[in-house]
Amino acid sequence: MLKILVSHDLKVFHVEGERIVQRDLSNITRPEDVLCFYNKNGLQGFCTLGDSDRWLDLATLTITRAVPTVAITSEYHGNGHYSFQYDGKFGRANHLGGLDFIAEHRNLWETFKLLDIETFHAAKRVASYRWILGGSDTVVKLNLRESNFDQVTFGEKKLPMEAFFNSAATTKHLPRFIFFDDWKVHEAFLLNPAVVLVVFGHGVALQQYCECIRSIGSLAKYDGTILIVSNIEADHLKGLAPEALRGQIQVIPMQGSDQLDYVGARLTIFNTSLLDEYQPILYSDVDIVFDRPIEPFLLEAIKARRCSAQIEPFHQIATSEHTGSTLVQADPFICEGLHGFNGGLLLVPNMADHARYIRAAYQTLVRYTSQHGRKSIPFYDQSVLNYTLYKLDDFDGEPVSAHTQVGGYDHPTDPAYPRGFIHFWNTAEKHLAMRAYIDEAEKLSQA
Repeated sequence: MLKILVSHDLKVFHVEGERIVQRDLSNITRPEDVLCFYNKNGLQGFCTLGDSDRWLDLATLTITRAVPTVAITSEYHGNGHYSFQYDGKFGRANHLGGLDFIAEHRNLWETFKLLDIETFHAAKRVASYRWILGGSDTVVKLNLRESNFDQVTFGEKKLPMEAFFNSAATTKHLPRFIFFDDWKVHEAFLLNPAVVLVVFGHGVALQQYCECIRSIGSLAKYDGTILIVSNIEADHLKGLAPEALRGQIQVIPMQGSDQLDYVGARLTIFNTSLLDEYQPILYSDVDIVFDRPIEPFLLEAIKARRCSAQIEPFHQIATSEHTGSTLVQADPFICEGLHGFNGGLLLVPNMADHARYIRAAYQTLVRYTSQHGRKSIPFYDQSVLNYTLYKLDDFDGEPVSAHTQVGGYDHPTDPAYPRGFIHFWNTAEKHLAMRAYIDEAEKLSQA
């Protein structure tokens, strides 16, 4: 039996060098170094999660002693409460943030619970992120200060600890889980967003990136992860971003030699595991301005059932090569009246539900261009996305279309009435139009 040792204030014990330290569930750097209770063939002691042969020596409280003393006695006190003794003294979660065996009597500090490994991992995950409660836009976190090993505080709800974490552990669908407050059922949705940008070369794309990333900070007020796929040095890209955003940026190196590489990279990143932990995921071309606080959109996007992008009402996928007619006509399916969409702003709610569809688009792009040539599909990935997501029934124009405008000199927009995103796709000198719009929007936001 191998189980995680948890103190009365919902802390676990972490081996760090020669020390045993108490850690919050949200602050565990190496889960394999978490201390466990182990009953092996009747021998009871403590070891690490990653190595059951690394016994804790009870005399020195170190994990590296050549011949450790490991035998402890355990006693069950009901309600999942345990105590442990060595040499007649109780194990204690002490006030110095460690573990010792000096107490002669048992009280709360000398009382522990034991968590199954699956439950521990679920508890760590719940504690590490923000969540949205279904049926509302309420953002909640696990309040560790007001939680203990019997009852946890999740938002405003007081819930039995083990039942709550067991619900999270038994849910196979990682981006969300269902739990109960007495008889009342709730669903919690993970809020761990990622914005994905692609930037190749040092030309106009880099100028547009400077304006796009500026808007993400000043107008969208985005505080989540930003992943940039690029052949440009990471330090250079971060240096061009607002200082407040630089810690949020991760640069993913990728090389490109032609237009298929430059635009297809957005699908390449979805074909990796790098996005698996995020929800929702928003890919954006760098000629897009984020023009209002983004969190309300993200809360809406989390609950989307399908991928989304901006509908182009002037294109239909059956007849427009801009949005996939080359593929649709070669492989017809029922698509009468379906309007194409622009792939420049693509919402993927999560990878657990949608990876098979978005990765199918990548496979289609690779297979078709390998067979017919790298320039064989008009509008490359956009055509493939329209064909694949519509055919596999994983596309809905909402919510992206409702929050996106076309910008530029031929499409006047008013910064006083932002929707969320403005795509300057049909504009000469895009970065100048973007800059002028952002300048005016910033003035209005500061007025």
